Amino acid sequence: AVVSTQSGHYGREILFEEFLIMAEVIKLILEHLNKPPFNKNFNMITFDKLEPLQVLQVLNDVFTYIDDKNRKDLREELPEEMATRMLKFLSLLNYRPEVTLEEFQTGIITGDRFIVQATLYWILPRVEQLKTRAYLGKYLVKIDVPEEILQDDEVEKLHEEYLEYLEQFKEVHKATEALKSHTYTTADLKKDISKMETEYEQIVKNIDRKKVKVESLENLEDMMEAVTELRKEQERQDSFKEQKLSIRASIQTADTQSNRLMHQLRELRSTSGNLTVQTLMQRLEDEYSTIKRMVESTLPHEIEQKKKSCLNKQKVVLEPAMTDDDLRKLQADERTAQSQLQNLLQEKQAREDDDRGDEKLSMFRKQATMIARKKQDMKAALDSAREQLAEAEAEVNEKKMEMKKSGIDRVLTGNEFKAYVAQIKSKGNDYKAKRSQMTELRAEVGVLLRTSDILQAQYDSIKEILMQKEKEKGISGYSDAQDELLKVSEQKGQTDEQKGKVLQDMSDMSNKLNQMIANKKAQLNPIIKELRPLRAEAQELARQHKKEKSTDCDSALIPLLNAALIPLL
Repeated sequence: AVVSTQSGHYGREILFEEFLIMAEVIKLILEHLNKPPFNKNFNMITFDKLEPLQVLQVLNDVFTYIDDKNRKDLREELPEEMATRMLKFLSLLNYRPEVTLEEFQTGIITGDRFIVQATLYWILPRVEQLKTRAYLGKYLVKIDVPEEILQDDEVEKLHEEYLEYLEQFKEVHKATEALKSHTYTTADLKKDISKMETEYEQIVKNIDRKKVKVESLENLEDMMEAVTELRKEQERQDSFKEQKLSIRASIQTADTQSNRLMHQLRELRSTSGNLTVQTLMQRLEDEYSTIKRMVESTLPHEIEQKKKSCLNKQKVVLEPAMTDDDLRKLQADERTAQSQLQNLLQEKQAREDDDRGDEKLSMFRKQATMIARKKQDMKAALDSAREQLAEAEAEVNEKKMEMKKSGIDRVLTGNEFKAYVAQIKSKGNDYKAKRSQMTELRAEVGVLLRTSDILQAQYDSIKEILMQKEKEKGISGYSDAQDELLKVSEQKGQTDEQKGKVLQDMSDMSNKLNQMIANKKAQLNPIIKELRPLRAEAQELARQHKKEKSTDCDSALIPLLNAALIPLL
């Protein structure tokens, strides 16, 4: 049985079993999309009715949750750019599609449901893991540097520092994750402290027993001298090993340089072919003459033009901006010149009409011709000046806008600009000095790290020898126990210091409370003195009230009782 469906590639028929599998896939996708943080509220029908661009937008929303750099509106992004961005991001997530790369790219551009659903089915169950991978991928994806560029020593040094920073980032991230996964409470710390105290007591007892055993050994001093000599010989052996390693490193560096030089020599030989000394010299002379011609003629001319352009622009910038009045004045001058020129032309024409045959007019004709030429030249110069003025005004307006955006209210004058340049030079010198200090500090850090590694290696070797000697003498674990004892004693000291601080705080608090109580008593003493006579007076009034109440009540109660008993009798 086959089922025709719009899911998958459009217009293809799929088997009923494949249709059921796709239905389960879509069900799983919708289950994840309807949960936080997406909250899409899709069902099978609404999800199937989505347009290709909407389906791609859903995929892009999932990408955005993983990495916020993917926050895009696909309606405003070109399909090719969208496909390139998504493919690059999926490669960062280490996603391997089931189809070829060309088919996958075509499916992303066209919004193929089969491609998009397969991608969502892979991403959604592991979205949190992929979020961490995307975060790490931004920093752990290595930059590919060509081998020919790595031949430069400075570039190679920077590349090695870059790789070291990558490793440091990995270690820091691991430590951070480990700290996040471990949470300690006060009860756990108390248990650890009590456990450490018991272990400390056991270690002290073991140390006492080991001391008794060691003191009973014969030739203890001779054995200690032999151990000292052995340690010295091992230190010498370690120093020899380090010298051997440094020599090997220098040999390897020399081999690398030799291989690089041999490679350059082979390249030169392959490019030279059957060149002779004369042809090579001729080629070098031609290159030298070309470079010399450029240096002597072309480059100075270009530099001079650039300097003139910079000077002109600087003059324009330093000059005050032209106003509308200045423009109107220039236009009035132009109209005056044109009217004068027109008058001269009219006079010339009149003279030519009156004295056409007069040879004396030839001089005036020449003058008129010269004036006409000058007029044309002035007009051309005026047009050029107008164009330059318009360009200068536009450039000045742009500079003013840039200055306003950057928060600068005015243009620096000549002296202020010189002071600014001097300040920049001083900062540049400071930067160079700081950079040299940084270089020296890095070199010193490298030496210190190397020294630390050497000392750590010596410590490890000494520790191994000591453990062997302890094992031979039957006191294995003595040094470890001593180290643990030192650690426990340090921790106990810290604990005692904390207890002392707590007791001091409690004592200070008690003194403060006693002082507050004394202050309150001092404030209440006058009130209590005033209250004592009032209290005695109140007691006296209470006794009188009680006495009068008993006598008055008895005298009033007897007639009432008699009145009540008479009818009964």
